[in-house]
Amino acid sequence: MSAGGARSLRWAGGVLAASIALCPLPCAAIDWLVLVVDRSKSIDDRELALQRRAYIRVLSDANVISALDGANVAIVEFDTRSEIVVDWTDPATAARLYRGKRPDGLRGQTGIGGALTTALALLAGKGGRLVIDISGDGKENVDNALLSAMRAAASERAVEINGLAILTADTPEIDRYYSQQVVNGFVVPVEETGDFQSALKRKLFYEVAGPHPEAGMVDLAAAQR
Repeated sequence: MSAGGARSLRWAGGVLAASIALCPLPCAAIDWLVLVVDRSKSIDDRELALQRRAYIRVLSDANVISALDGANVAIVEFDTRSEIVVDWTDPATAARLYRGKRPDGLRGQTGIGGALTTALALLAGKGGRLVIDISGDGKENVDNALLSAMRAAASERAVEINGLAILTADTPEIDRYYSQQVVNGFVVPVEETGDFQSALKRKLFYEVAGPHPEAGMVDLAAAQR
């Protein structure tokens, strides 16, 4: 999907989740998946812990493992700098290694462009379907030019970037920012912090359904507003 076609999906009840759960997975195999997690200062310690637990639980989920169907997974965390927290492995092992993430030091600003740079470097030379998933609650405030360049580079290399945007009182329109400035695919908004895990799981299933799911597989009309 082109950068101009990026979408923000606002979920209507459980309709889309139910539709995806009934999809005969795998529908569009992902070969290499980089999960990119915001740990900048806009994410407080409780929210960061919640995000990490959500990734661990979802990557340990038997249904998600089955849906990902052999995909290689890596995890990157970012603030001003980005860090490869888990290098390429299977989903269950990624969950186990992420559970052992060492304590953080001081956390910096929101460097989305740097995070995408690291994710694209991980995908260099890889074949098949390449996907970057990025979650966060803030706008780029380190290097906007780098963000634009990395988004363009991903599109040129046919790397999908999808997002999980955490809406807050300070950034109530962050899903639209992600759609316009960060991703070249779709964005799932998280309107309540406690919904992060279920939104993450829904997004992964939607992703596996692919950009052109079979008729009746995903009810997009019910998911958008």
